[in-house]
Amino acid sequence: MELEKFGTAGDIQELLAIRDDIEKLSFKTTGDSSVPKVDLFDHGDYFNLIIEVPGVSQENLEVAVQGSSLTVAGFREPVERDVEILFTERHRGHFQRTIELPEVINEAEIQAHLTEGLLNLRLPKKFKDI
Repeated sequence: MELEKFGTAGDIQELLAIRDDIEKLSFKTTGDSSVPKVDLFDHGDYFNLIIEVPGVSQENLEVAVQGSSLTVAGFREPVERDVEILFTERHRGHFQRTIELPEVINEAEIQAHLTEGLLNLRLPKKFKDI
């Protein structure tokens, strides 16, 4: 019986190429400029969520919480109509981002502040009665 030999160098290169393709695809979905970037911090009895929303006014933002799921939606004003666009990298129009939090939130005590393009949410945890 004769053993068949396989070239591992070619297989490794193919796997690396597949990995690179997956990274490019994941960047396209997570690096999408229409989806705001988020930081989440756990302070023990509350979460602090900071969301980048530059150029979005307070009246164009909406925050909804259901259990441990938080959704932030908004609208960035469109580009002027009577101007030639040479290039644009900032997303305009509607956006939405849903975050699954590790614990249920006390919706009645949420605090929100919009400062310099950052939406800062203080999300108190809902503790079960003992």
